Amino acid sequence: MFLAKHSARVRQMAVASMFVMTAVLAAPGAASASTTTDPDLCRNGGGSGYLSCNGKDPNALGCTGVTKADGQAKNGVYIELRYSSTCQAYWTRYTNSGGSTGEAQIKGTSVTYKKTLAAYAGETGWTPMAAANQSPKACLHFYYAATSQWMDYCVG
Repeated sequence: MFLAKHSARVRQMAVASMFVMTAVLAAPGAASASTTTDPDLCRNGGGSGYLSCNGKDPNALGCTGVTKADGQAKNGVYIELRYSSTCQAYWTRYTNSGGSTGEAQIKGTSVTYKKTLAAYAGETGWTPMAAANQSPKACLHFYYAATSQWMDYCVG
């Protein structure tokens, strides 16, 4: 009997540990500069100019940005259209204070990059980048329970 209770506790602790590790690994930090990255790898990669930033992670490449447009969707998620002049690219940064579900998007003229919200209170994150020549806008695609429909909210 002692062994059965002990095994059950060990299993419970293992499952709880997996949930904590998943939450830690899924929660990205703020997109910011890093001293070990080179934005030119994005902007000038392969001689293709700033198109090479499409789909890349702004944080991993050290692309610091400024907010060009922002707003809050009906489900409470705050989104920002961020721009880096160094990387010549845009991305959507979001703050999910209420833990809503949805999908952050950066929509350009010919590309769209997405990031599914993990849906926990206090979550922050960002989408991959879209090159500046894409004239992108920051969007949130979400289910709005008050009207029982999927909605898009965009800024930029």
